[in-house]
Amino acid sequence: MMFALRFLSLVLVLCTGSALRVQAQASGAAGRLTGTVRAAITDLVIPYAVVSIPALSIERFTDASGQFLLGRVPAGMHELVIRRVGFVPWRRRVEVLAGQATSVAALMQPVPTSLSGVVVRELARCADPGMPDPVRETQVSQLVTLLRENADTYRLLVSQYPFSYVQIAALGEVSDSAFLVHRVDTATVASLNPRRYRAGNIVSSVRSARGAREYQMDIPTIVELTDDAFIRNHCFGYGGTVHEAGETWYRINMLAADRLRGPDAHGAFFLDSATSQLRRMELDMSRVDRLPRALEGVASLHAVTTFTELAPGIPVIASVCAITRLRGTGATRPASPAELQQLAGYRFKIPPPDIAARAVIAVPAWKPLDLLPPTTVWCNR
Repeated sequence: MMFALRFLSLVLVLCTGSALRVQAQASGAAGRLTGTVRAAITDLVIPYAVVSIPALSIERFTDASGQFLLGRVPAGMHELVIRRVGFVPWRRRVEVLAGQATSVAALMQPVPTSLSGVVVRELARCADPGMPDPVRETQVSQLVTLLRENADTYRLLVSQYPFSYVQIAALGEVSDSAFLVHRVDTATVASLNPRRYRAGNIVSSVRSARGAREYQMDIPTIVELTDDAFIRNHCFGYGGTVHEAGETWYRINMLAADRLRGPDAHGAFFLDSATSQLRRMELDMSRVDRLPRALEGVASLHAVTTFTELAPGIPVIASVCAITRLRGTGATRPASPAELQQLAGYRFKIPPPDIAARAVIAVPAWKPLDLLPPTTVWCNR
């Protein structure tokens, strides 16, 4: 029995109504807010910081030079909030004058994340899920907050700048000797493709185009991290550091809550220690003993997602590798169903500042019946 991974929407959109609409005051009096965002220590500009007036549901990115403009802001006092992955949120009360431009110069302090002496936790159980306590587990709480900041930045990208992306997927079976490709699918997907997290219920059945029943695991995407329900149903702990591609990454372990009676996800996230950017997500299915009877032969499902940056500070999914282990030992052990997904390109309707409107990304030339080295399934372990 083979799982079909649902084509991963690169985000979940969790907005209600227009996030860009400014509610004018009865008088119609409005002004503008302009400014530049810089790092306090280096004085370097900070591109793609999120500038917002929460009370008015206004959100904008700074451009590549760290500048922003908020037009038609109702006159009066407003709380201005600026956020960027790796920096402490900047908050100020700012007065906007009717018919005038108010200028702001924001200096952001880096997040003081020091993990020396923090205990590595393997998370054998999850009896008390939710955000780590900011007092008792200060550093872990900071790391999870940075994870959610990565997700929220991407949420803003797709709510403000919708785009479509092309994804190619190779489905097949991997054994000790080869990866046999059964099928290659290419799909163009709209980024505005909402899907809500369902605790303990991430496996569902669908009818394929050929009428056969297939099961799919809705792998949590980056934006699930903005969903309070997702946080409430998982525990988090510090997993140490790893060195990859010349970078040092912080590992954040995650475990599904003990109380969940159906399949969910647990695993680990990896943040670049220098930039706080999300680099990789490794997930395994929990409670495989609660899968539907038709899937009783499944022993485990392991999926790894890698991320790249569309622009500084804006993460996007680059590739996914998933492998389903079936029950059996020795000579009776069957080949493992596997799936590879690769981002092949994207196209914005209206691109963000200083970002190309479209891009084509080189992908492997997979074909049905290809017999490839087993290492092609790079998440196989």
